[in-house]
Amino acid sequence: MNTLVLIDDHTMIRRGLSAYFTQTGRWQVLGEAESLEEAAALFTELKKTGKLPNVVLLDIELKGAWGLDLIPGLREWYGKKKPPVLVYSVYDDYAHLKAVIRSGAAGYVCKSQGEAELEAAMDEVLQGRRAFAPELLPHVAEVSDITLNLTKRQRQIFDLVQRSRSNLQIAAELGLKLRTVENYLSAIYEITGAKSRKKLKKL
Repeated sequence: MNTLVLIDDHTMIRRGLSAYFTQTGRWQVLGEAESLEEAAALFTELKKTGKLPNVVLLDIELKGAWGLDLIPGLREWYGKKKPPVLVYSVYDDYAHLKAVIRSGAAGYVCKSQGEAELEAAMDEVLQGRRAFAPELLPHVAEVSDITLNLTKRQRQIFDLVQRSRSNLQIAAELGLKLRTVENYLSAIYEITGAKSRKKLKKL
């Protein structure tokens, strides 16, 4: 049976999805979480049992946090296998789509879609394919893959710059010295060709 973890800060949405997928007889829900902290604790336990889920259904906004920040940790838990993350959110704009694609998520479905469409996207993720809501598809090709040339740390800093964090905030969040952040940014400017922080944020 396929396995699933639900990460969403709305209890009723989690309960509804859990009931729906359980009733299909195709899915076993291994756990739920409403915050990054709860998700990290859940995956730590699942990793111990060797039962990481086949699909992770993740909302973009969790309690006091950015849901996509969970993905770097999932990469470590899943090792060489790409984390099977399907983002499920109310947003359908280009900015959020860009953030999802660059996070390394396997797909993005809007909450305006029904359960059948969501399950179809989950099946795509199970097969190792990308899955995006029909209304998002025209914009997928527009998202640059420029971050593919960045190291893991450079990508973290790039993502934080995209979210309007200052150098001091980035240093504090990542536990780095300010000078180290500045050195990373210099390398990012060179790799991306951006001539200013404003241009870097628009990439």
